[in-house]
Amino acid sequence: MNEYLKYGGILLVLILLQKTVISFIDVTEFRITPDLVLIGLVYVGIKRGKITGSIAGFVSGLILDIFSFSFIGLMALSKTAAGFVSGFFNNEQKTERYLNSYIFIIIVSVCSVVNNIVYFTFYFQGTNLTFIDILIRYVLPTTVYTALFSIFPVIFAIFCIFFRY
Repeated sequence: MNEYLKYGGILLVLILLQKTVISFIDVTEFRITPDLVLIGLVYVGIKRGKITGSIAGFVSGLILDIFSFSFIGLMALSKTAAGFVSGFFNNEQKTERYLNSYIFIIIVSVCSVVNNIVYFTFYFQGTNLTFIDILIRYVLPTTVYTALFSIFPVIFAIFCIFFRY
């Protein structure tokens, strides 16, 4: 139970950072920002599995929906899908290896593509943007930016392992 409260607290802090600080480091004319909540969500999914990752994704996505005053449920849907995908990488023998290496960055990238395709496809439904436009303008830049930010938890984990011994 305490472990789930820890994950909830981490995700809540990441949600607050996402909604307050991260908007100051947007790039491109489309205001692309890294998705810190997704990075935390991937961590939860790898540690606890598909069901926990999906539930954490739904709850964090719903909180983000409430804070963003946009389509209620759209972020919850996309984060649920990303949390479920991250749960596929839950493996008791390989969890630490996934979290402490470049593999974490790859998993974040895969989950970010899933999250962004679901989100932006529904968000731009009924506009003149084609699927290719959505991929090039929104999905790929957001995925790359999020992957770059996912380097920091890996560096932190390696730093902790290095100084533990």
